[in-house]
Amino acid sequence: MNKTFFNIGSILLFLIGSQEAFAQFVEFKALPQNKYKVQPASLENGRVQNENLFPFWDDFSQGLDTLAWNFDGTQYSETMGNNAPSLGVIALDGSDENGTPYSREIRDQGVADMITSGEFDLSAFEEDGAELSFFWQAGGKAELPDENDRLILQFLDADSLWTTVWTVNGGREQDPSQFSSEKIAIGSDFLHENFQFRFFNEARLSGPFDTWLIDYILLAPESGSSNFSVSDRALTQPNDLLIGPYGALPLFMLESFSPENLSQVRNEFNNLENRFRAMEYSIFFGQDQSLIPINQNTPFNPVPNALERRAFSSQELTEIPSLENEGNIEILSYLTTGDREFFTIDETDSTFYSHIDFRVNDTVRSFFPIHDYLAYDTGNPDYAAGINQRSGELVVRYEIPGEAFITGISIKFTNTIQANLPIDILVYEDLDEAPVYRSEGLIPALSGSDSLSYFPLDTNIRLNGEFYVGFAQFTNDFIHVGLDKTNDQRQEIFYNVSGAWAQNEEVSGALMVRPHLSPDPPFDNAENPESDLTIYPNPVNSILRVEAEILYTKIYDSFGREILAPREETSSGEIINFTGQKSGIYVLHVMTPLGLKTKRILVN
Repeated sequence: MNKTFFNIGSILLFLIGSQEAFAQFVEFKALPQNKYKVQPASLENGRVQNENLFPFWDDFSQGLDTLAWNFDGTQYSETMGNNAPSLGVIALDGSDENGTPYSREIRDQGVADMITSGEFDLSAFEEDGAELSFFWQAGGKAELPDENDRLILQFLDADSLWTTVWTVNGGREQDPSQFSSEKIAIGSDFLHENFQFRFFNEARLSGPFDTWLIDYILLAPESGSSNFSVSDRALTQPNDLLIGPYGALPLFMLESFSPENLSQVRNEFNNLENRFRAMEYSIFFGQDQSLIPINQNTPFNPVPNALERRAFSSQELTEIPSLENEGNIEILSYLTTGDREFFTIDETDSTFYSHIDFRVNDTVRSFFPIHDYLAYDTGNPDYAAGINQRSGELVVRYEIPGEAFITGISIKFTNTIQANLPIDILVYEDLDEAPVYRSEGLIPALSGSDSLSYFPLDTNIRLNGEFYVGFAQFTNDFIHVGLDKTNDQRQEIFYNVSGAWAQNEEVSGALMVRPHLSPDPPFDNAENPESDLTIYPNPVNSILRVEAEILYTKIYDSFGREILAPREETSSGEIINFTGQKSGIYVLHVMTPLGLKTKRILVN
């Protein structure tokens, strides 16, 4: 399988159009993971009529600044870029901010995502007295734009007309591993009191293809140099910490691990100035106010060179924080660099701008979850993966040091148009045997880009050692599941698309399928959560009887569409008339006082 996944769009189109598409486990492009900048109350109250202060700087390390920008379909990512200037980039492609395609037509091309600045008063400047600097990258870890795809920069003139001042085309000559910097002079036509600028892309509108990344935008007085250099040092990625192979642990399992199971904390700095700079780094971890120093004011040796990028790691960790309650282990990294406010130098004086503080990207906080679930992923699903086989199964292998009960499974479904598709939730102890648990369900509607779908188990399942959790699907389309590239655990992914299990070898990363565990059984032996619902006959030709204390029922076909079949209340529940419905599998939702129940119905 070709791991160069900027070609995945054309592969998928071939599979969709072919009547002989072969079943497989493949990887998809990057996903939206938006984070929003926390605004000081004084700034929120003081920003007037969407006007930005000049000079202006945004490296997106704090997330999306909705006071400074209008984001239209763009996405935020901390891991999609390759060698980004700092933490966080803006992605533009052929889908909106929720990952939904702009068009169902495969060949549709046009304007897709857009990011537009607020207004700036540039009326006091003379010709070429101001300039706009920024970084861009074609593709990154997502799909490389084609030759006819473009990233476009426009300025707003005094007549409120948008003028294209810079553009770049995609194609194989673009390097997805490096960011390029640009400087654009602000001409006299744009030196007015309502100046704005915007970036947008022209791309295929049928999905998350043809990706452009932009970062580190600076609107400032003209610098007199064609080369980009600012007195700034930045961290470029989230802190990386694992306990064993895991990115999250249940609280009761934490004591099973020793400091030898802790990885070193890893990060990377980038010197954006064209001169060397002696600097230090510090790394702490712990909970709340009890952060333990791992490295404190450790000097970089050798001294960082001009424009140097360098990965670095902490010392070995010697203890694991003890937690009494569920929470997060915080990992704090920061640089001591001498960075300060942005300033300019003219013939007589230096001018400092306090609203631009280059120290904000010197610090990164990350979190290791200690809750009730086990996970290989670290919560950064910039990608997705899936299988394309009706009745195919996709599972993730886990191993626990002792006995535990599984209470539920969380899955990161990422394709919004796949809501209400039927699936079976699976738990295996051995892939050569039948599952120890199988339950019917539906992919729920996504409530946000960061949300996972939780499927509670309705019976006690005791596990020990190895086990597998996942789902079976009932469509030949790929069902998209979040894939985290931060922690490569590809060997723990298994799939069955041909009657035999295969271990994943090609798609790198951790699939976001998480078991929720408890040291105690979730149900008393006397409890029987299913006893409140009886459905018969199944399979059914016409009349289906549902016996329960029903609050409401809903029916979905195998494509996730709600079916409005005739219903009639009875003394014990209701009857549903499937007469006239097409043969096939339907999913029945029954809401009772004990919760939502789902049953798969076969209509003959």
